[in-house]
Amino acid sequence: MRYVLRAAAAILIAVGLLSVSAGAQETTTPAGAGFRAETEPDLLGRRGRAIVGWLYNDGNSAVANVRLRVEVLDGGGQTVASGEAYVYGNVPAHGRAYFFVPVPSYGDRYRVTVLRYDRLEMQ
Repeated sequence: MRYVLRAAAAILIAVGLLSVSAGAQETTTPAGAGFRAETEPDLLGRRGRAIVGWLYNDGNSAVANVRLRVEVLDGGGQTVASGEAYVYGNVPAHGRAYFFVPVPSYGDRYRVTVLRYDRLEMQ
């Protein structure tokens, strides 16, 4: 009997985890030369609708003052909304930094573009 209860609990937990991860819609997209981004809608955010994620710097130099644009795309790949914001802090070489971009609506997919950044050079 205990075995059946444990198996049932394990199945319920697995189904719950799968449904949570399916609803997150996390995607990885190219964000410009030397960058890529992981994004997902901030469905539980208290600051309104937003897209959150990580910006990865695949380059050999750290960058600062990174400005992003997140485009909200419909099922056909057409832009239906967009938002812009700065990445929090510096993005180390071969590292990542968190971002939060307010958007007016959610969509099927998201495209992240790095609009500008300052390269940090150590001497």
